[in-house]
Amino acid sequence: MSKDVETIAHATRPVEQPILETSEKLAIHEVDGALAFLRHEADASIAELDEKELLRRIDFRIMPLLFGVYVLQYIDKSLINYANVMGLSKDTNMSAADFSYLATFFYVTFAVFQPVHAYLMQKFPTAKYLAVNVVLWGVMLAVHSSCHDFGGLIVVRLLLGVFEASSAPRLILITGMWYKREEQPLRVATWYLGVGAGTIAGALASFGFQHYTDKSFKSWQTTNTPVKIMFLVFGIVTVAWGIVVFLILPDSPMASRFDHNEKVLAIERLRENRTGIENKTFKREQFTETMLDPRTWLIVVIVIAGNVPTGACGTYSSTLIKGFGYTSKQSALLNIPSGAISMIAVLSASWYAGKFNNRGYGIVALLVPGVLGGGLMAFLPKSDKAGKLAGIYLTQVFGPSEQAPPPPPPVCAPVQANMNRIGQTCR
Repeated sequence: MSKDVETIAHATRPVEQPILETSEKLAIHEVDGALAFLRHEADASIAELDEKELLRRIDFRIMPLLFGVYVLQYIDKSLINYANVMGLSKDTNMSAADFSYLATFFYVTFAVFQPVHAYLMQKFPTAKYLAVNVVLWGVMLAVHSSCHDFGGLIVVRLLLGVFEASSAPRLILITGMWYKREEQPLRVATWYLGVGAGTIAGALASFGFQHYTDKSFKSWQTTNTPVKIMFLVFGIVTVAWGIVVFLILPDSPMASRFDHNEKVLAIERLRENRTGIENKTFKREQFTETMLDPRTWLIVVIVIAGNVPTGACGTYSSTLIKGFGYTSKQSALLNIPSGAISMIAVLSASWYAGKFNNRGYGIVALLVPGVLGGGLMAFLPKSDKAGKLAGIYLTQVFGPSEQAPPPPPPVCAPVQANMNRIGQTCR
C-alpha cells in the first residue's frame, strides 16, 4: 500500500449487514445515530475515497474550533488572576478573603453543573449546545465589567462556572465521535494545549491593558483602571467565537457538510472503536455501571488531586508573583513561562506515551516536578524570590497529568478512559 495514499481496508466490502439488521429490531430513537444513518447504506461507494485526505479535512474543520474554545475557556476563568494585580480588589473594596471566595465559588458551580451538562448534552445537538454555552459564558464575562462590588462579582462568577462547566465534557465527546482510538491522543493534546496558550495570551493581554490610559470608559468604571475593559473585550471575543462555533462546527459526522459518501466513510472508519457515535437516549443501566465502576472513582481522585495545586496557582499566580516584589506589569509577563512549560509538558507526555505505549510512568513523571514545585513554594524563605518563582513554574508540569488522552499519552488519562467507554451515557 502506498505511503501517500491510504485506503481503508474494509472500504472495499459493503457495510456489515449483521449489525445493520440488529437496528431494524430496535426503535430508531434508541439506537446509535450512526447505526440509524448506515442502515440503508450497504451499497455506499466509499472504496475510492482516501481516508488520509478525509482525516486532514476533519482536522481542518474540527480542531481549530475546539482549540479556540479551550483557549478562551481557560483565559476567561483565569482573568480574575490578572485582574487582581491590576486593581480589582481595590476598585471593589474586596478583602483577600473576598477574592478567595470569588475563586472558590466559580469552581463550586463548575463542579456541580458538570454532571448536569453531561446529561443535557445527550439530549441536545452536540455542537449547538457547546456554542450556546460559549456565548453565555462570554456574556457573563463581559458583565464583570459592570460590577462595582463583591456581591455583583460573586453572582457573575457563579454563573460563569455554570456555563464553562460544559466545555470539557463536550470537547471530549466531540473528539470521540470523529477520531479512532489511536488518533485521539494527539487531538486531545492539541486542544489541551489551550491551557498553555491561554496562559500566555492572558498574560500578554494583562500587560497590554495595563498601558491603557484613556478615560472614555469612566462612566461605567469605578476608577480609571483597565481591568474592566479587559473583561469586556474578552467577553465580546468569546461571544463572537461561540457564534462561529454555532455556525461551523457540525453536531456529528452524520450532520456534517461532507458529501454523502464521505459521511459514510467518516462513520465506518470508527467501527473498530466499538463505542458508538451519538445516542440521545439516557440509559440507566449504563449510568449505574459507570457509578459502580472503581475506575470512575480513581479518575475522580486523579482529577481532584491534579486540580487542587494547579487550580490554586492558576488563580493566585499573579498575586503570588507580585508578592515576591515585582510590579503588576512584571507579574503579568512572568506568567508567560508558566504557559510555555504547560505546553511543553503536554507535548512531551503525548510523545512519551505514544512512543512507549505507557501512561503510568508518564503520569508519575509529571507529578514529580509538581510536588517539587509545591515544596519550593511552601518551604523556601521569603527572600528567595527566584526559587519560589521556579516553584510556581514547576507546578504547571503537574496539570497535564490529570487530563490525558487515549492509550498513548499520560496527558489526560481520564479523558481516554471516558472517551472510549461503550455507550453514550457512560461517556
